[in-house]
Amino acid sequence: MMIDDELDPQFLSRLKKLRRHWRWILEGACGCALVALIITLFLPKIYRATTYILVSESKIGAGSKDTAALQLVMLPTFIPFVDNDALISESLRKFQLDAPPYNLTIDRFRRLNYLDVRIPKSTRLLEVNVEFPDARLAAGLANALAQGAVEFNDRMNATDTSATQVFLKKQLDGALDNLNRAVARRVKVQEDGRIEDREKDLEILLDEKDKLAARLQQLRLDLVRDQSRSTSLKQALTGEPQTILLKKSVTADRFLEVAADKLIPQGTPLSMTEESLNRNREEMQRDFVNATVSSTAERAGIEAATVRLGVVNKEISELITRLTALRSEAGSAEQDYTLASEAVKNASREYQTASVTVSSKSQDMKQIAPTLVPERPVRPSILLNTVVGFLLGALIFGGIAVVMQNRRELRRETVFIEEDIKAVTQM
Repeated sequence: MMIDDELDPQFLSRLKKLRRHWRWILEGACGCALVALIITLFLPKIYRATTYILVSESKIGAGSKDTAALQLVMLPTFIPFVDNDALISESLRKFQLDAPPYNLTIDRFRRLNYLDVRIPKSTRLLEVNVEFPDARLAAGLANALAQGAVEFNDRMNATDTSATQVFLKKQLDGALDNLNRAVARRVKVQEDGRIEDREKDLEILLDEKDKLAARLQQLRLDLVRDQSRSTSLKQALTGEPQTILLKKSVTADRFLEVAADKLIPQGTPLSMTEESLNRNREEMQRDFVNATVSSTAERAGIEAATVRLGVVNKEISELITRLTALRSEAGSAEQDYTLASEAVKNASREYQTASVTVSSKSQDMKQIAPTLVPERPVRPSILLNTVVGFLLGALIFGGIAVVMQNRRELRRETVFIEEDIKAVTQM
């Protein structure tokens, strides 16, 4: 409180001092305001031209899966599309600003802060501001830079599309080459393998094998039967006599009986013995020979059939092995052909849709609200500069007045002190 009590009198004292010189302070402030007004009137006028560029997703193809927040975060990457040295240099040459009277270079253009590119909050816009002493040139530069950025984005998208098409064309050509090789291999395998002919040969061999197996089984059954029959006939032949003796009574024949009675009326009845081959044994002998011959023939047939069956089995095994290898090779060739054909289809589809694919992943830039020639300059502001000059002059002259008043008061106090000292010394 004591400090406040001490400050208040000082502050009131200073106000009183300023009131004493208010006319001088006012005149000084008005003078500064007049100087500021004159300087403002002679300063070059700066015009601001503003245009906007909309950055949006491509409407061609499937849209990007990026979130809206991520796309907003990525917007600053499009600022160099506008604020880049190549585009600025091209615009300067277009409007002949690199020649007198401006003689602008890229470095000077940037140091004078003629261009400002910013992103308005929560928008997908690029705000392009160009401040220049000439209103028409300001509007022309703003529109030229915006259109140049849009054209640069279009050229970059076109370049990406062309590069993608060239890359996909190479892939398509490679896929076609692979397809041609796969077709040639498949045809060669089919021609060299002759799988259908070999399958027919296999069917013939399998049919022959079945017939041989059945024939062999029948021969073995016949052999067993003939061997059994031969053995039984052989045993039967050992007990059969080769000839048969037949005793016949003469009286059996009426004529001979009458003759015998005449010759030997009281004698023993006459008889005769007849020897003949054993027909049963002959039949059995013939059957035995037939059975033996049949057994021999059947053994020979079995041996021949066994040999032929072995050859057929070997040929079948070799043919099956060969067919397996050929089918595997044919399957591999067919799989290669299928894969190559699918690759050609995919490559062709990707090549045909390359422009759509690239466009769907790109961002479109469009200039909206092209700027018009500004009518009023943004700098300098006559009213603002005059008010600031007035306030600054009042502050400066008020300070000078306070300093001068303080010096006067200090001199007075010094005089009073000297007089007091002299009075004290005289006493």
